[in-house]
Amino acid sequence: MTDFATPDAPSVAGRQEAADSRLPVGLVLALALLCAAALSFSRAEAVWRTGAFFDSDDAMRAVQLRDFLAGQPWFDLTAYRLDPPGGLPMHWSRIVDVSLAGLDLLFSRFLAPEYAERATRLVFPFLLLAALFAVVGWLAAILSGPRARSLAVWLAMLSGATFLQFTPGRIDHHAPQIVTLAASLCFFLQGLDANRASRLAASAALMALSFAISLENLPFFAVMMAALPLFFVFEGASARGRLLWFAGGALVAFPSFYAATVPSARYFASVCDAFSFAHIAALCIGALSLVALALAAPWLPTFPARLLAAGGAGLATLSSVLLLAPHCIGDPLVGLDPLIRDLWLSHVAEAKPLLALFPKAPGIVVATAAPVALGLAAATVFAWRVQGLARRRWLLTAAVVATGLAAGLWQLRVFSSVTPLAMAPLAAAIVALVERPRVGVALRAPLAGFLAILVSPIGLALALPSGDDNEADGERACLTPQALAPLAEMAPTRVLGSFDLGSHILAHTPHSVFAAPYHRDNHGNLFAARAFMAAPDEAEAMLRKAGVGLVVWCARAKALSPLVSAAPDGLAAMLARGESPAWLERKSQKDAPLLVFALRAVK
Repeated sequence: MTDFATPDAPSVAGRQEAADSRLPVGLVLALALLCAAALSFSRAEAVWRTGAFFDSDDAMRAVQLRDFLAGQPWFDLTAYRLDPPGGLPMHWSRIVDVSLAGLDLLFSRFLAPEYAERATRLVFPFLLLAALFAVVGWLAAILSGPRARSLAVWLAMLSGATFLQFTPGRIDHHAPQIVTLAASLCFFLQGLDANRASRLAASAALMALSFAISLENLPFFAVMMAALPLFFVFEGASARGRLLWFAGGALVAFPSFYAATVPSARYFASVCDAFSFAHIAALCIGALSLVALALAAPWLPTFPARLLAAGGAGLATLSSVLLLAPHCIGDPLVGLDPLIRDLWLSHVAEAKPLLALFPKAPGIVVATAAPVALGLAAATVFAWRVQGLARRRWLLTAAVVATGLAAGLWQLRVFSSVTPLAMAPLAAAIVALVERPRVGVALRAPLAGFLAILVSPIGLALALPSGDDNEADGERACLTPQALAPLAEMAPTRVLGSFDLGSHILAHTPHSVFAAPYHRDNHGNLFAARAFMAAPDEAEAMLRKAGVGLVVWCARAKALSPLVSAAPDGLAAMLARGESPAWLERKSQKDAPLLVFALRAVK
């Protein structure tokens, strides 16, 4: 196997090879983006032509963006049309809104407002996709040298990012988080070199930015942070610079982003689903512990002494979390009502364990997990074959990918974050394989391309049977702008609808809703669930008391709604049968996918 032990210290020939590889990498990046644009053109066209949202979070982000552009204060993240009359304080930050607002204001200079928003929804994910491709190539170059960079870019395109978190119209926080994770890992790996330890401060700053957006990268960052005291245990005083650079960057960046995104009134509040006091306290204690280790290094000459000190630092950090927010250890959605968890979250595909999909779609399960497992195996083998700095980098990369694989087996959505990272070691392995002396020079490029396609998520998805799971197709018809247009023409009122309809109704109509697919909406979701499951007469009393003006139901859903199966005699079951109680007046056309009813006036 080719030895990629010292990519940061190339020979003269290696430096020339790196210089010569710039143009091909640029061409590969351009071709990858061109392929991504071509593969996703139909969705991009739909976004531009109709303004359609293909995900509830994108619709909700658009609502938050519009409120921000209309003057809603920076620290006020309340969605006032969700769970009326008080509204729902969202757990999202303004970090993503700033980028979107900048693009929207730019496009508003020469486009109508609705098309400025649509242009923003197309350009934002495309720019992030370009950044992802470039950063994955950079990661491969750090790990294995310039020869793997172009192939890593190609593998990043084949990883399916185009169809997941970077698809046209995707403006939620997931894509920025994936790019931030990959870039932070790159800086961290570079910073493991004593001559480049300052890069660790940049890595800490990116981690702080990521925390200010959301906490979904927390497991990955925990592994990276834990690596620093672990390396200190084995290396001793030579690791002091790295500890100090990372800690210094963290002690500046984390409090800065905390102050910039958390209102002062909530500085000392601890919540599990957003950047809060429990997190900033643990991060600062952890950073100060790294400083203490660095300063105490001269008095810790032996391995046992350093191990004991590092263990104490880790215990101090963990103890702060256990003291401030013990309920946050484990499930960040611990506050979600059990009924809503059963009726909604347990049916969300991306929140399910990967193996839960195996009975219906075994091919998708294999195509999702196998490339990440192969990337992990490649990183492990490289770590075993090399020494020194290269080994530390490969070990950390393997640990990060292993963390993502384990978390992805628990919740499917994590694969969106870890799969691009796994493409870098996979690219290095393919390059090492095709550059063996027995492989002719003329065959290396086509063979590398063939292997990349063969082991990529897209290649495996095309080659393996995926099963048939089109349950969402019918409900999709109820979420289009065309289906919601009649509802949008009605006078603003409070609407009772199912969980998945909520964000789309907010984005496409002037109405308020009670239910939406967000774990903080316990009150509104519980009200909607109980009203739909109640007997029609009981439901009427509940809706009139809450000031509900309209009731909507999707007539095209192919799967039996949990609201129906949980209460066969309830209001939802009645609507699903095509019936309606006398106190509801139908307002939608006979063949409309979305049934709309108005409450009749009380005589």
